[in-house]
Amino acid sequence: MNPIVSKQWLLARLYEPDLVIVDCRFELGRPEAGRAAYDAAHIPGAVYLDLEQDLSAPITAHGGRHPLPDPDTLAARFARAGIGNATRVVAYDDQGGLNASRLWWLLRWLGHDDVCVMDEGFAAWQAGGYPVTAERRTVVPAAFTPSLRPHLLAGVEDIRRALGDPGVLLVDSRAADRYAGLQEPLDVKAGHIPGAINRFWKQVLDDNGSWKNDGELREQLAPVIAALDEGREAIVYCGSGVSACPNVLALHRLGYPQVKLYAGSWSDWISYPENPIATGKE
Repeated sequence: MNPIVSKQWLLARLYEPDLVIVDCRFELGRPEAGRAAYDAAHIPGAVYLDLEQDLSAPITAHGGRHPLPDPDTLAARFARAGIGNATRVVAYDDQGGLNASRLWWLLRWLGHDDVCVMDEGFAAWQAGGYPVTAERRTVVPAAFTPSLRPHLLAGVEDIRRALGDPGVLLVDSRAADRYAGLQEPLDVKAGHIPGAINRFWKQVLDDNGSWKNDGELREQLAPVIAALDEGREAIVYCGSGVSACPNVLALHRLGYPQVKLYAGSWSDWISYPENPIATGKE
């Protein structure tokens, strides 16, 4: 299944019984906004999953701002949303695929491959005259048995071992000024993990907010692709394990499904005072 699908593709399959559409709209700093937007209007048949309530665990001392949920707890939440092992899933948001990509990664981590992200997002769907509704469908719970893929995940110890290891490339998905440590609006320390290169996640999108084509993505992610082609390992991170997911998805689309996500990301890294911090460019 192509991990990115068009509005037209989804419209043609809108009422197929094995398809679950998931609204992932969420705004940092306004945690109620996504649910309110869903209640006002959403794609017919869509269910809503909240980044912080459904797709993250409660915050603790470590694990970052959006900690990775317990796999069995997450599988049970997906099951209540009607997602089973044989279900096809399409996720969308209005944040450039940011939160929808998090859902895509979480499902893949649990062993579910039949999941994709709708290009452009809900605003483009609505502006294009596609159907919307405020009605909620009756959700029939499904059976979801996770088959965990630990090789897709990196933890803080993996990152510590990667420092100075030429066989591992760390990729920071945040904006360039945050990577360089020039500003940090969300976390208590600024900078990046030493040795990481910067590839801002929004650069996977074109000026119209659509995902770039394969050639453009290859150009944007060229250093990562070169490392992978050399047999090196790539670990992608961001602030809290969310905005790294579009880069992971883009690399998966280009034929590199082995890329790892550091789920705790920068907000987890800096929760350990002994971990080193770099600033500037590398």
